Amino acid sequence: MIKNIVFDMGGVLIDLDLQRTLNEYFKKEYHQLILDKVFYSQAWREMDAGVLKSEDAIPEILPQLPEETRPLLKEMISNFYPYMPPFPNMEEFIIRLKRAGYKVYLLSNASPRFFDVYQNYPAICQLDGFFISALYKLIKPQPEIYEAFCKKFDLKPEECFFIDDMKVNIDAAKVFGMKGFVFDTKDLVGLEKELNALGVVF
Repeated sequence: MIKNIVFDMGGVLIDLDLQRTLNEYFKKEYHQLILDKVFYSQAWREMDAGVLKSEDAIPEILPQLPEETRPLLKEMISNFYPYMPPFPNMEEFIIRLKRAGYKVYLLSNASPRFFDVYQNYPAICQLDGFFISALYKLIKPQPEIYEAFCKKFDLKPEECFFIDDMKVNIDAAKVFGMKGFVFDTKDLVGLEKELNALGVVF
């Protein structure tokens, strides 16, 4: 029986659309370089894993990038949340789950900056608990992060349903014993049908 619905953040509750951001703020010729050197970089992963602070990542990352991009990228590395608006209807979706008696949690690869900004996102404010990767020096899809998450909130994996926009993270959660759904098309109707099929009615 599913009792707990677990949400990823970027790409699920808030709109982490890197291509949209690149199109809006940077010349096309720089897009792939910025993806490789910033958002897909080892330094970015280390920030999410809590082993590198943004102020230390900036001097590591910026010299690899064109000078004209550096001021804005410095701002984005320090705090990318202003570039991730909330998805519509997610707050209502979570409220419905809670009214039906389900617990709802966050399991996200994110830096401690999250705690400075999460109150700006109504859907996130509805959640019963937060598990932010950087605080535990872990990162999805490491198996240990799912174990640490369940231990923190005293949950049974088989009673958890995990929603993430990356298949690799869902696959790892399933190996640990959770159910899961790849939310890569932002299809709330499909997500609700998947939950209904497992007996989650709300």
